[in-house]
Amino acid sequence: MLLSHLTPFLPKRFWQNSGWLLLIVALSSCGFQLRQPNPVSFKSIQLTGKTKITTALKKSLKEQNIQLVETAEEAELQVELIHEENEKRILSLSGTGVVREYELYYRVQYRTKASNEPTWGLPLVMESRRDYTYNDSNLLAKLAEEKRLTETMQTDVLNGIMRRLSALKKAQ
Repeated sequence: MLLSHLTPFLPKRFWQNSGWLLLIVALSSCGFQLRQPNPVSFKSIQLTGKTKITTALKKSLKEQNIQLVETAEEAELQVELIHEENEKRILSLSGTGVVREYELYYRVQYRTKASNEPTWGLPLVMESRRDYTYNDSNLLAKLAEEKRLTETMQTDVLNGIMRRLSALKKAQ
């Protein structure tokens, strides 16, 4: 009853936005959190090799308070980025032989070695793939799309490597 007397004094926008406010309060009160990366169990890592994701990988490791060291003797884990590969393949052609779809690949080959292991592990490959349509009349837009897809593939590969590093356990 009191609410019906206050309705003329409260703006309509308040009532429209109160649903969003209620949703935010409910999500924050139930313990909802955005997914965080799994922690890497090593405190120091030597990262060697040069790829397009090396800088981003170093940044991700530093965000987890992992010390990047220069020598193998200081490192609990050595990570070597062996090879990087970008590939663009024709996926489909029109009846007149004009390209209609491309397939993009991005691969990084790497290997790891814990400080207590005598040899390197087998090389691992982390890859990402995307398809996209192509049209010559939208050349600039399609080039921008290809660049964005390549960047997201690099991010996917980086996240995959971080997940694999977090799955490695330190020997006690």
